[in-house]
Amino acid sequence: MNNEILITKQEGNFFFGFHDIPAWNSKGNKLAALRIDNIYTPPQSSSICDVGFVEDGEFIKLGTTNAFNYPQGARQQWIGNTELLIVNDRIDNAWRSKVYDTESRREVSELAFSTHVITDEGWAFGLDYSRLHRVGGYGYTGLKDETAGSDTPDNAGIIRHNVYSKESNLIVSIKQVSEFQSAPGIGQHHYITHLVLNPSQTRIAFLHRSKLKDGGETSRLMTIGVDGRELRCLATGFLSHFDWKDDNHVAIWGRTGSGIEKLRNSVLYRMMPSGLISRAKKIIKKLIYKPKPAMQGASLFNWLVFSDETVPKQTFLAKGVITEDGHPMFCPANRDWMICDNYPDKDGVRTLFLFQDSTQRKIDLGKYKMIPDKPDMSSIGDALVGVEASVLKAFDIRNMAFYRSGLHCDLHPRWKKDGTMVAFDSIHEGKRSIYGYEVGEILFPIERK
Repeated sequence: MNNEILITKQEGNFFFGFHDIPAWNSKGNKLAALRIDNIYTPPQSSSICDVGFVEDGEFIKLGTTNAFNYPQGARQQWIGNTELLIVNDRIDNAWRSKVYDTESRREVSELAFSTHVITDEGWAFGLDYSRLHRVGGYGYTGLKDETAGSDTPDNAGIIRHNVYSKESNLIVSIKQVSEFQSAPGIGQHHYITHLVLNPSQTRIAFLHRSKLKDGGETSRLMTIGVDGRELRCLATGFLSHFDWKDDNHVAIWGRTGSGIEKLRNSVLYRMMPSGLISRAKKIIKKLIYKPKPAMQGASLFNWLVFSDETVPKQTFLAKGVITEDGHPMFCPANRDWMICDNYPDKDGVRTLFLFQDSTQRKIDLGKYKMIPDKPDMSSIGDALVGVEASVLKAFDIRNMAFYRSGLHCDLHPRWKKDGTMVAFDSIHEGKRSIYGYEVGEILFPIERK
């Protein structure tokens, strides 16, 4: 097995972000990237990072952005088979998007809305990143959440807008999502996050989350057509990272149907005062999660697969093979293969690996260790201003600062569109960089005569 390839060789810290969009353009000769000097604090309202791409080993700067976080970057992504790169930014006191032509290396357009995912035809889908910041999601620092007065606003949700024609509409509101197949009055501070297009780009999977009065959070895996039709709820429970296995199935790490989910959806739970629930929370969790004798050693969590239909069917992915959460992405050229990572073990080491569904084969590519550095609390500035008080109360401020800084570096692997290479972020050499692995020989072995 080949060693990893260092892709970003220049000065500075480089990152891409999440695991749900390809890093390279369709030709495979340009890799989108962000560059910043200081990674020791979470992004502040004044923080700026460079936007650009790597070609022939050189980082080409296109511009800068104020709209970024370390886990998901600035949602920089290629528009179909063009050389256009769309990037979120703060423009005229709003979260919007810019489009750069990477051939002429110029900004060519400013859009009225942010972009989380985009189709090859140029239909972009955006979220309210100020609300995400306030409720503890992957938002951006620096703008007030205008929807803060409502748990379920009807003027925020998934906005669709076209890069070329500039037409736009709200395809579904947070209020509509919260009321869909849900018991009334469940949760506060509802929000939508993690939009992912299916392979044919006809439907979007996303997470609907809300805060609960016991201090926890519940998640629902939802899907909707890109035209705003056929909203569906595929699962409810503790749900984490996911990707489309194919056009009609979503694979997600999580747990559904447990005792605590049943309790939270009960009439008794809704009637209980918040104070009583908070005091009883530890006892309730201890009773619910106490393993039964016959279930000792069995995991409550798995990689689950849900069919995208009105009455979804559930199966498993990699059951007994991959036994922990990670960041999956199925190969655009061969969806039998998945690239994934896991969270740090007791020694702070993350593992990058491939998985083939048809053979249940797992292939480790490399192991990458965290560095012991801590965030600079003296320079945190306004990075956490505007975050909901209940969110700040639920986490140690030093841990929150670490997880929002560039020191927290999940590998977040993503594919080249032809399946010959994967890229990932890592900090194991003391600074944040983008690395790659050539995996074409594994996915597409040459048959010997």
